[in-house]
Amino acid sequence: MASSKFYAYYIRGRKIALIQHDYTLGSGQTLSQPGLNAVGARGDVLWKSPSESITEGLEIEYAYSPKYSITTAATTQVNKFYINGWTVVDGYLTFLRSHSASVPTWDGSPYSAVGDDEHIVVKGSSRWSGLHKVKAGGTDGTLQTYTKVHQSVAVVSGSSNIDIYGEGTGGASATQTKIIANDSSNIWLNALFSTNDYIFVTGSAVAKNNGFWQISGVQADASAESSSGVYVTNRYYCYDGDNTLSTEGEDTSPDTTLATDESVTIYKAYRDFCYLISDIDTLNDEADVIDLPDYLAKALVYYVKAKVAEDRMDLEQKEYNMREFKRLLEKNESSKIWGARRIGTDETAIK
Repeated sequence: MASSKFYAYYIRGRKIALIQHDYTLGSGQTLSQPGLNAVGARGDVLWKSPSESITEGLEIEYAYSPKYSITTAATTQVNKFYINGWTVVDGYLTFLRSHSASVPTWDGSPYSAVGDDEHIVVKGSSRWSGLHKVKAGGTDGTLQTYTKVHQSVAVVSGSSNIDIYGEGTGGASATQTKIIANDSSNIWLNALFSTNDYIFVTGSAVAKNNGFWQISGVQADASAESSSGVYVTNRYYCYDGDNTLSTEGEDTSPDTTLATDESVTIYKAYRDFCYLISDIDTLNDEADVIDLPDYLAKALVYYVKAKVAEDRMDLEQKEYNMREFKRLLEKNESSKIWGARRIGTDETAIK
């Protein structure tokens, strides 16, 4: 005798989860509903994560409608750009892109496809996936958004007082680059950054000194700033030019060049290799079309009329429009129920 299968679902925020009914206890149980003695020897209905395949799949008839649409196909280095990570600039989320020997300018081709005050969609991020609005694209590899971040991030703004050594010089090992602040600058890099932190360097006159780095070590506390620097090794970058691979590059031997008394900016950064897409159409003006089914579109009209009547203190019209609004909402919900509708079992019930 074939056994019946019963499934249910629950919703958490925008996520839907499928669960399966089972009669036996086991790992993965998420919910027990006691008291239904007709089911199971123990009188319990046990709900668990599905323990077997559903060959016909799961059909979701009604789903969340986003507030934006991607109008063109995502093409790497056209309207799709990879980024190495992010930092916070003046309280705003700022994405960072580094190249193998420089940093890109978001004002030049092809990166100028991401314009100021334009919306972008970030995908593949461990924290920031979703819709953002660009505040300003910089010439130093930074792309600042309007997304506020309530997080303090260490930043150094040197004013002709930062030295970046060549690889393996200044007391660094063969595969390290040393960065220090000049004495009397009151910039103690070893107190601001720690081993394994990521930093993003901009503003160096030597292009390959800029970019997304990992700190391999810090100097011990000393009485002078120039003896309290940091060492960097791994450089992380996005491929540019003809090589547009969707993988992150890593250079474990930094090819830096000595540059002294530089006015560079050093941000503490967070590595989060992902990508952004431009050419996003959002609901931002009266010309946009709201994606609503017929019943809800008509209901929205009655809701607006109700609010206008309320502002005019016309309570009778307000109540009428609100009744129509709720009636259409009920019709919309009823339209989601498919199958035969039985309105009565006998002549008395039909009456």
